[in-house]
Formats: sequence, C-alpha cells, structure tokens
Amino acid sequence: MDLLVLFAAFCGGGFGAAFGGVAAYVFSGFLTLFGVVAGAAGVQFSILGTLSFGAFYGPQVGFAGAVAAAAYARRRGYIPSGRDIFTPLVSLKKPDVLVVGGLVGLLGYAMSVWLGTVWAGRLDTTAFTVFATAIISKLIFGKGGLGEIFNKAPQEIRKAGGRFSVNSSATWLPYGNTAAEKVVIGIMVGGGATWVTHVMLQYPSTAPVAYYIPYAISVVSLFFLQFGAPVYVTHHISLCAAYGMMMSGGNVWWGLAGGMLAVFLADVMARAFLLFGDTHVDPPATAIAATSFILFTLVPLTGTLNLVGNLSNALPVAILVAALVFAVSQSIAIRGKSETLNPSVPV
Repeated sequence: MDLLVLFAAFCGGGFGAAFGGVAAYVFSGFLTLFGVVAGAAGVQFSILGTLSFGAFYGPQVGFAGAVAAAAYARRRGYIPSGRDIFTPLVSLKKPDVLVVGGLVGLLGYAMSVWLGTVWAGRLDTTAFTVFATAIISKLIFGKGGLGEIFNKAPQEIRKAGGRFSVNSSATWLPYGNTAAEKVVIGIMVGGGATWVTHVMLQYPSTAPVAYYIPYAISVVSLFFLQFGAPVYVTHHISLCAAYGMMMSGGNVWWGLAGGMLAVFLADVMARAFLLFGDTHVDPPATAIAATSFILFTLVPLTGTLNLVGNLSNALPVAILVAALVFAVSQSIAIRGKSETLNPSVPV
C-alpha cells in the first residue's frame, strides 16, 4: 500500500461521513453497475476492484467511515442517535466528525487488504470489515463498554419473549418481521438473483462479472430508502444468492439457499448487535460475512459438493424446506395467539 492509496482511503472515509452512510453506499452501487457494464464490454481498467470496492468508494471505507462518524457525533452530542446512517454529517458543521470518518475509512481499507491476504476465498472480507469496524466504533464511541457489543434488551422486550421473538416490538425492518415475510422475499429476491447470475454465466463476456449485477441493483434501490420509501433492504440476499451459485459451480438450488440464509441471518444479526445499541452495526453486511463463511468455508467441509445427481441438492433443499416449515409453524402460532386474544363473536 503506497501513501497515495492510504490518503485516498482517509478521504473516502470522510467523504462517506459527509454524505451519510446510505448515500455513500448507493454511490458504490452505481459504480458497481458501471463496472459490470465496462467489464462485459472488455474495458481493461477494473472499475469494480479500484473504485466500487476500492480505497475511496468501497463500502469498507465510505460506509464504514460514515457509521463510525455517526457514532462519534452521537457521543459528542451533535446528533441524537449514533445509528443514524442517513443524515449527511457535513451538515453538522463539525470538521472533527469528518476526520473521524476518514480515520476509520483508512482503518477499514487497511483491514480489508490484510484480510484479503489471509482469508481470501473463505468469506467476504469487505463485508466482514464493515462489521468489524462497526464493532470497534461501538466499543470506542458507545457508552456500554464491552457490554455495548450485544446490549441488554429492555424489560418489556424480555417479557414479550426476548430479542429474538417475533412478538418483540423492536425490529430492524418492521415490514419483514415474520418468517413468512422473510421466506417470500428470500425466494423472490434470491430467485431473481440466481436466475440473472445463471444467465450471465452462460456468456464468456459476462461470466466474470455475473455475480455483481443483482447485488448492484439491490444497492441502488437503497436510493429510495434514503428518501423515506419503505423498501426492503435486499443486497445481502442478492449477493449471497450469487455466492451460492459461485460456490457450487452454478447450482441453482445453492443460489436459492444462499439468499434464504442471508435473509434470516440479517434479522438475527440485527437483533443481536443493532436494535438495543446506540451505534449502527449493519445487519446486511454482517449477514453477508456470516453467509459467505458458511458457503465458502463450512459447506465444502461437508463433502456435499462432491456428490452427484439429486444427492448434491440435498443440503440446499433441506435449508429451503426448513425455512418454509419454520415460516408455516410460526404463522400458525401467531394466528392461534391472535384468535385467543381476540376471539371471534358469533353473529
């Protein structure tokens, strides 16, 4: 790493803080779309490696810097919530906030480069870096010390069944809270990403960039979330569906299973690290890191990828069936509880 690249990472972290985390991430999504088109057209310059996931616009730099800057701004009393990844922090007129974003952007870039040398091929090191820098920001700028990592759920949440209960009033995405909702969105988004990846893998010009189009479209859709539309966050589903295809050599069942794992793990990660804290730990990035580790490191250890015929599909199909059974059983339980609390009155 030369000094100019490190300086670019510092600037990228401050840039992300200036615009806010979601806006900075949307910039990365647009660049990813451009990079895919350029790569398919034969452009030799790597927009994806140098810009989309590089030292200035990469999420491990810009988004991570924005998350840390928000946590710092909340600690200094500049903003009410350290979980605010929407407000452009340049509006605070506090240069120290942007400097903190720059320093964490620099840390994120250096960490991702190092992880790429030791964990390459084992998990998505960019997503893990976003998670790791958020935890570091929690510890430094949060108010709970080591206890800040998971946070303690309030008494009313514990009475409702705990942080992982569907009855909990604290949710990351309230319009995707039940297992049934997750299964449907997982199939729709994961299925679409699987199909797009499958089609693009058929052509030599698009095969090298096939895994990025569904992810990029999902990231760009966050533009609407930035302006208040209640869209579902889907980039972790799209990317992990593509990762399932990559890991399995194009097996569609593994594409669907990868997306399904991601949609459930994001909710678990939100309830574990985000909901009861005062800083942001990104559920999609954490889910991508966890799902990619499962797909690229744990699944190959099972030996199922070496099986032939229908046996090779047994594990991904089992994952999908388990998600469906869980969704149906939870829906029945919710309906039964609703009928108990609000019994119908005969007419």
